[in-house]
Amino acid sequence: MKKILAIVMAVAMVMALSVTAFAAETEIALTSDNLGYHTDATEANGGLNSSGEQFVVNLPETLEIGTTVTLHIKGSSDGDFRVWLVDGATTASNQVYSTTDLGLSGGDFDVTVELTVQNWNDEGATCATGVDFKGISYGTNLDNFTVTYLAIVTDGEETVASTDDADASDDASEEVADTSSTETSSTETTTTNANTGVALAVLPMAVAAAAVVASKRR
Repeated sequence: MKKILAIVMAVAMVMALSVTAFAAETEIALTSDNLGYHTDATEANGGLNSSGEQFVVNLPETLEIGTTVTLHIKGSSDGDFRVWLVDGATTASNQVYSTTDLGLSGGDFDVTVELTVQNWNDEGATCATGVDFKGISYGTNLDNFTVTYLAIVTDGEETVASTDDADASDDASEEVADTSSTETSSTETTTTNANTGVALAVLPMAVAAAAVVASKRR
């Protein structure tokens, strides 16, 4: 009996380690009609491409001063670049550099950046309405820069996972509760409740604890 309980405990702990809590992620449309104040980009390779000075992608909603967000960005570039939030043409957050902040210097990338909406350098920003991609320094252009995926997480708790991990999480959620997932387009929001993920992580631990108690009583 103790051997059976030991096996149950081991399986339960493995299940607990495999559960991941996801935050809400909103994918932003990468189309020419969703460009903001700076429009120097064209649709290409499933996203937006530019070798110009800069381009702005509109956010799905206006972000107020003090809001901290995480951007999930995928793409490629032949050179270095910067990214930040803007209010029209006005800088509205800290700037993130591909070289010093992200450790990138050309090639494919899949990164997350954290930005805080603010009146940067007292330029007059009152909110953030777009994401600005620009050359690495003043007077330089983007170098065959392509962004193929752009998403925003407003609670700052994003956990990036592979497609297999996401599918596994969805399957586990369906077994525990009668829920359904909906595939979304590039302008819709995909949300996996973080509380559900935590509950799923605690459940196998509780099973393991019960097994320990039962084994001691015997």
